[in-house]
Amino acid sequence: MRREEKFELKFGCLERVAANFFHSYGLFVARHPAPFIVGPLLLALSLATGLISLTPLSDAVYLYTPTDAPSKFERRVIHDAWPLVDGSYVPGRAVTQTREAQIAVVAREGANILEENLTNVVKRLDRFIRKDIQVTYENQTYRFDDLCLKTPTGKCADNDHVALISRLFNHGINVTYPTFRVADRSAYLGSALGGVKLGKGHDGQNILMSASSWLLLYQLQFYPNNISYISALWEQEFKLRLDDYPKNEGLLVTYFHSQTLSDELTRNAERLAPKFVAAFVILIVFSVICSVVTIKDSIFVDWVVSKPLLSVLGVMNAAMGIASAMGGLIYLGIPYNDIIAVMPFLVVAVGTDNMFLMVASLKRTDRSLKSDQRVAECMADAAVSILITATTDALSFGVGTITTIPSVQIFCLYTMCAISFTFFYQVTFFCALLVYATRAEEEGLHSIWNKPAVAYSPSSPFFVKLFWLGSKVPTKGAAPSHVHHQSHCLATSFFKNWYAPILMHPVIRSLAGLWYCIYLIVAAYGCTQLKEGLEPANLLVDDSYATPHYRVLKHLYWHYGASLQIVVNDAPDLRIAANRREIDYMVSTFARNPMSIGEEGVQFWMEEMSFYYASRNISIIDEKFYEMAARYIYSDLSNPWVSDVAWSRYDSSHSIRSFRFMIGMRDISTTTRQTAATNAFRDVASLFPKFNVTTYMPLWLFTDQYALVVPNTIQDIVIAVICMLFISSLLIPQAICALWVAVTIASIDIGVLGFMTLWGVNLDAISMITIIMSVGFSVDYSAHITYAYVISKESTPARRVCDALGDLGWPVAQGATSTILAVVVLADVPAYMIITFFKTVFLAISIGFLHGLVFLPLLLSVFVGGCCSTTKQIEKEGR
Repeated sequence: MRREEKFELKFGCLERVAANFFHSYGLFVARHPAPFIVGPLLLALSLATGLISLTPLSDAVYLYTPTDAPSKFERRVIHDAWPLVDGSYVPGRAVTQTREAQIAVVAREGANILEENLTNVVKRLDRFIRKDIQVTYENQTYRFDDLCLKTPTGKCADNDHVALISRLFNHGINVTYPTFRVADRSAYLGSALGGVKLGKGHDGQNILMSASSWLLLYQLQFYPNNISYISALWEQEFKLRLDDYPKNEGLLVTYFHSQTLSDELTRNAERLAPKFVAAFVILIVFSVICSVVTIKDSIFVDWVVSKPLLSVLGVMNAAMGIASAMGGLIYLGIPYNDIIAVMPFLVVAVGTDNMFLMVASLKRTDRSLKSDQRVAECMADAAVSILITATTDALSFGVGTITTIPSVQIFCLYTMCAISFTFFYQVTFFCALLVYATRAEEEGLHSIWNKPAVAYSPSSPFFVKLFWLGSKVPTKGAAPSHVHHQSHCLATSFFKNWYAPILMHPVIRSLAGLWYCIYLIVAAYGCTQLKEGLEPANLLVDDSYATPHYRVLKHLYWHYGASLQIVVNDAPDLRIAANRREIDYMVSTFARNPMSIGEEGVQFWMEEMSFYYASRNISIIDEKFYEMAARYIYSDLSNPWVSDVAWSRYDSSHSIRSFRFMIGMRDISTTTRQTAATNAFRDVASLFPKFNVTTYMPLWLFTDQYALVVPNTIQDIVIAVICMLFISSLLIPQAICALWVAVTIASIDIGVLGFMTLWGVNLDAISMITIIMSVGFSVDYSAHITYAYVISKESTPARRVCDALGDLGWPVAQGATSTILAVVVLADVPAYMIITFFKTVFLAISIGFLHGLVFLPLLLSVFVGGCCSTTKQIEKEGR
């Protein structure tokens, strides 16, 4: 059999080459099928062994924050100037949560946590954590005091401030807030005491009237590795013991430790394993049902034409691709993270879609032809479509690897490889299976038992009618070829003879056009409401023990008092009064920022030192500044300022090289406010370039993700769309049709972005993955329909639409349904990450399906019209 082109195409130059190649390739596989089954099976089994050494990477900060985030540089600045080593820990100054445990003790029903009875409960809990929680490692017992990161005094940081503040409060002594002074010493309470109610003192100071929560920190050593391992054991024991700690009706105790996010990410993945089994079974059942064809003019199954076993193996083909990609990448040392656990749901659905296309294409071939010719025609027809699908899907995820968020990079890499392997197995392993299935059909064999089927007869026993009937292969020449061209099913007839003509009716076209305008308006409105950011709490499962802790932080601590570190990297000569005044001006500029709690929230060693000397009526002499500063700072090693100054030595004198101070913030409980605060304080820092000012708090790592996710998503979408158009232009033989593919991609992406926002989904690292995916999926549906429309031999647009939808309407519907069935099992998983994945995949598929079967055919019929008139005619010799 040979394909001839009536005239040369000017666009879609690879379509003819690809079709001819796959036609020849199909003939070759049909004559030598065995190696194409054995080879892929051996390859899949060998690569899948890599799964044995699978070790998930679960560092949430690394995975879900941008690699080029400014906050990572800012954190490094503080690490380098003030490394967190044993003997240097000061509560509130740490810039990492490595081996840190937190407890929030919240008074219920509006009670005052400062009341003596509740304070005693907090003190007992603190004593329990320090003395009773212990782990044994190599026959040695470790408690908190053995593992804690020591302060400059050589002791573990305590929580004595709880008892002190409560004692002063209960004795009627005014406690100022957020900074509290005792004689010439001060302490900052804003980040430790939450849910405060304030009154005004005689001098206008904020006086503490009541509070609802204490936040207690427990910092453990995280080096060397053996000590870090023991600290990790203590953290796990910390969680278990607090789970069983006697509950107090007057207090709510929430807790968190440095491994919580990693542990919860693992729990997300563990919950997906049974869901994948369910999705796999559902897809197999759906595929088997879709493979069933009935005997003409009867309700009984044609067991020769039906392909249930082939459908099962088609789903297994996708599983082979998934296992090969995962195992192979693990062998190459590419890290695996738990979000990849949702990848199989996506890939198995894509693989099943392509299987439907190949089976549908086989059914459209003339059954009177030899099996090798049928397979060749099937491959020439279907392989171009699935080549477009596989290439665009893989490339869209390939584009996703250029983002700066590691979790997205890794997910996209794994998915790209899985889709590529699945395509490879489809054109080798599954193609060879088609050969055997076609041979069995040619011989009239039962598709399951491989025995001759029985021709239909009204007098046949009921058991035979149910399980053994099969149609005969028509004799060539007994009827015109087109009569036996397809094994038509009701769905195919529905799309060609009913759905498409109704869609082309002028009234329906007008209504669909109106519907499309409404769709665009709603989607555009949704895009204007877009919210960015993956909050740390969203990495948890909904029933996580840490979820209440994040809620407490959000409502009681991020609303007022959270501390920001501000580092002056290039300190001026502070012996000069003008320089000190300039530093004071800089500090006051930060304090005047609307997101700062004001002068009372500044924790600054120079201000404290001035207060110390002023109380003694001693003026600061410029020349003696450094000497007097050192005397004050090191007069008491428990003074927090010990870790806030970095000194340099010049000859015999010392000077301050850099220093930091803290400032309290207000209203950063939402992602929008956190982003605004990040930008606001960085803007203030930029006003003093000669001081080289750095601002940082741990939340900045995530706010940088909020800021970068939009440009990263836009960048990936633009690059992906350009790549999709390039591929479409090579494989779709009409320039104007490729243009409408681009319009469809843009329309689908706007819809996904807009409707996901209206459905309560943020634009974050998780939804970003599926938005990238939607580019590939939008090409799948639109390219299939467009390709079928272009190569149709019909003369009018309406009849072209009927022809295209008749050929591909049912396979596209099957593909969309199978994908939704694969992810719908995730809808009840109580985890934001998984629900987000489900929602965005559901939107991408349903909106893409709507475009493929409604909007795109209308656009092609109206704007493309008859310009495609028989751009390609195919003659087959020997027909």
